[in-house]
Amino acid sequence: MADGFEFSFEGLEELERDLEKAVTKAPLQAKKTLKKLAKEFKASAAERAETELNHVNRTEEDQKKSIGEKWGSKIVDDRLGMAALVWNSAPHFHLVENGHNLVRDGHVIGFVPGKHIMEKTRNDYKDIVPERFEKMVDDILKESGLN
Repeated sequence: MADGFEFSFEGLEELERDLEKAVTKAPLQAKKTLKKLAKEFKASAAERAETELNHVNRTEEDQKKSIGEKWGSKIVDDRLGMAALVWNSAPHFHLVENGHNLVRDGHVIGFVPGKHIMEKTRNDYKDIVPERFEKMVDDILKESGLN
């Protein structure tokens, strides 16, 4: 018959401290990373719009409605998670993005296909976003002594 076993753990306090440090850093780093990604995404979409769209000379009043002037982004943070929103608030952006009927004298004479600027940019970032967050997690673990 066995006498009994005795277990002794050393270093659990250090591990607990390191884990707490990592858990405390994670939301702040995630927000910082997401904010930077949103800024880069917005710049990339604006650049794509600049190169893919046929620009016409505009008056000063029409310039205010220009797609190039209407990019925005923000981070939405609730208790369940965070999301980055990137948009263009030009009144005609949805027509350029998704396509529209070409109308002359009240009659539809054709269809102008959409440029899909946001979709193409989103596809460009499919691999970038996970890589960036993996790097962020690795950095947090390294800084917290958990690598």
